[in-house]
Amino acid sequence: MDKLEASRNIRAVIEKSLPVSTSPLAIFTYQCWLKTSAGGRVFHYKTDREDTYFAVDINSLGHIECVINTTLLRVEAISTLGGLNDGQWHLLSICHEYHEISCYVDGEITHTQLNNLSLVADNEFLIENVSLPNHRDTHFDGEIFGITILNRLLTRTEIVDYYRNPAQQRSISENNLYIYQHQDAHNIRGENFIPLKRQKVLLVIFNDTEHQFIKTTTDSNTYNQQLPKIIPPHERRAYIIECNYNTWPNFSYLVNYTASNQADITLNIEVFKSLTAYRSNIKVTVANELERDCLIIQSTEEELSAEVRISENLVITQAKNFVNFINEVRAHIPADNIITGGHYYSEQQLSISTGKQMIAYQQACQLFNRRLQKKPLAIIKCTSTEEVKIAYKAAIDYNLPISVRSGGNDHEGESTETNTVVLDLLKMDSLTLDPITGIAAIGPGNRFINLTTALAKKGVMIPHGTSGNVALAGFIMGGGSGPWTRKYGMCCESLLQAEIVLGIGETQVVSVANKPELLWALKGGGGLSYGIVTRFFVQTFPLPPCLIKFELEWNCYDKQTQELIEYTPTKDILQRWEAIINADSTGCLIGTNLKINARHLPAEQHKTTDIDTESIKHNCLMYGFWEGNSASLNHFIQTQFNEFDLVPNEIRIEGMGGLTKAYGENLMANWERESFQHLQADLQGISRSPNPADVDEPAPHKVTSRLVNQTGLRDGYKSLLESLTSRYVLEGNRQLGLFTYVTLGAITGDYYRTMGEEQRSRSAFPYKDRQYTIQYQTWWNNALQEKQQLQDSQVFTRINRALDWIDASRNYDIPNTSGAFISFKDKAIPTDVYFDHNYAALKRIKAAYSQDSFNHFRSRKSII
Repeated sequence: MDKLEASRNIRAVIEKSLPVSTSPLAIFTYQCWLKTSAGGRVFHYKTDREDTYFAVDINSLGHIECVINTTLLRVEAISTLGGLNDGQWHLLSICHEYHEISCYVDGEITHTQLNNLSLVADNEFLIENVSLPNHRDTHFDGEIFGITILNRLLTRTEIVDYYRNPAQQRSISENNLYIYQHQDAHNIRGENFIPLKRQKVLLVIFNDTEHQFIKTTTDSNTYNQQLPKIIPPHERRAYIIECNYNTWPNFSYLVNYTASNQADITLNIEVFKSLTAYRSNIKVTVANELERDCLIIQSTEEELSAEVRISENLVITQAKNFVNFINEVRAHIPADNIITGGHYYSEQQLSISTGKQMIAYQQACQLFNRRLQKKPLAIIKCTSTEEVKIAYKAAIDYNLPISVRSGGNDHEGESTETNTVVLDLLKMDSLTLDPITGIAAIGPGNRFINLTTALAKKGVMIPHGTSGNVALAGFIMGGGSGPWTRKYGMCCESLLQAEIVLGIGETQVVSVANKPELLWALKGGGGLSYGIVTRFFVQTFPLPPCLIKFELEWNCYDKQTQELIEYTPTKDILQRWEAIINADSTGCLIGTNLKINARHLPAEQHKTTDIDTESIKHNCLMYGFWEGNSASLNHFIQTQFNEFDLVPNEIRIEGMGGLTKAYGENLMANWERESFQHLQADLQGISRSPNPADVDEPAPHKVTSRLVNQTGLRDGYKSLLESLTSRYVLEGNRQLGLFTYVTLGAITGDYYRTMGEEQRSRSAFPYKDRQYTIQYQTWWNNALQEKQQLQDSQVFTRINRALDWIDASRNYDIPNTSGAFISFKDKAIPTDVYFDHNYAALKRIKAAYSQDSFNHFRSRKSII
């Protein structure tokens, strides 16, 4: 029999009539399983009266079409979505109640468009509206079985249950109206019907836990093969689930397990296998103490294969690992140097914290940038290289991530990350000086306030930074700019050797003779990436007999009102400062910054391009470090500024005193920070302290940076000054202690200007040819009185605008600028920008020398 003739036989069976007394046209549910790639008439039922009937069709686009004719009304419905003729098995369910039709496909309701046509007008029957059901001559091309008609509505839950496990839904089949002869009720298939394929599931279960799981579900004789009674711990095994019948397209299998040693730890596996391959799935649920992963490997009509992995909950695993880590390091490191949020007792599964311990932990967690809050697992205060190795190796052995901090001044807080073990090197502050070579062996925890004082007592110095709070490690590995940069270059240029703990926990001393590429990377290639440096060997230089730090200020703020007093155009000051740092005759100016405070964009100027950048005036402060006496400095000011009609409004000169014992207490912190204490003193009409404490104290802030190209700003002056005149900078910010400004830090000078190519290749600092850095900054709540206001501070009504200013400045198009300086870290800047042309080499060196295949030495801006 050919296919067309078989289809006609199917239709012949479909069109058998029922007596009117069993008519389901008022309330009924129709269901069938079907598979077609074409469509056609699926079902047609008519009563003895030709004018009442029910018909279902699948059109050529796979839409469901339903028609129900009663004596009074004709109801037509068509599904919005098509695609039912996809050649897969589907369960079609149609529910009718009082002229409302709902269609379901595979248990999911599908939207339909309804059209109700009245067949009665003025009490007369409109015979012309009646169309007989046999008007179609499109025969169904496909397979149908399991036809069921019930004289009630099935709920969606009942339909879904029938779809997922039809063999177990006897109540539906037992209540069938048997629209067909009894023997045909489930087998209207035609002579071309292909028997359904027997289905099975191959399930690989990897129980990566310490628990043995015992089956609590009773085995069913519906399955030839099923999951075992016991799933052993720490084993990976394959199992087969096979149904013992092939009369339905789908089957479901549900099994429950509990851990043999802990009844509240459960494992539930639910398998749904369908001849429609994309419908098959596996659902695995576990107790909170566990985690699971399920990967479908292959899904076909006959077989579903998948792998299920059961593991301990990662939070619990990490907690256990952490307790084991603490117990191990306690055997080698004093308890006072192990800071945690509580005492942990693994056997009792308890964590107990005292008030004192909680305070100590909270204090140890605080970052220099108070805008950020991190919660590490523990802070281990190491005092030696050996303790660093012990803590590091224990953390790695127990799969715990690490952070490393020295001074903790990272602007993005990367030295103290949440859920890491922080190796705190601040106590590693040793210092020895070879009197013959002048090489200083310096521990990474040496802060400049102490380090520079100790060196100054010996008559030597290194190219340090401006803040006494900063420690050497991150400073030197990031480059290290400061008041000596024009004469001695970045601090990293003076690094000769380094003692470093590599990824396998071994110590090496790298130098030009041992792993010179790794030494090169440590000189300006960023911190942490290559290992944990536990000692730096830095070449010192003799302190000159006389040093002076000075400040020149233009366009000062009125001391009573803090209103800007405008005298000198900012561009003129900036161009003069640029000329000075590029001159060959200014070698005594061994370091300098120019700070320009941002100002509010006036209301009448709607956008920054409206301002006159030739005449706009900002508060400007030039900070300088002068090698020489006051007479030579006065001559410098006279010839370089006064004679150019750029007379400073204020001049402040302070001697460093050469070998003064207080060298570290007189660093240039205000080069980078604005003092709220100074501002308050001005407002109150009292004298300023020469070294305000607040400029060295932790405070919330945000920075970003770029560098000026070798040729200078040139066309970039206009854009730079536009970025410093912004609607995001609100009037009155200063009075609340919210500061927004840039600091321009000179790089160019005698050191880099006269450096040969061979010497340039000795460090990874990539910006030796740049004139200066541009560091955008916003700081707030510097002073104690502001911090004590906690959340009740007016400054919080303005911070978001200040942060918007940083974002806008980062993205501002300023010609003749590029790059970024890693010491002024901003996570929004891609890592490769910080290291420029050296980035590829740094990645190669990390891979070759760090011995850290899993990249344990990582942070957001480390070399990956």
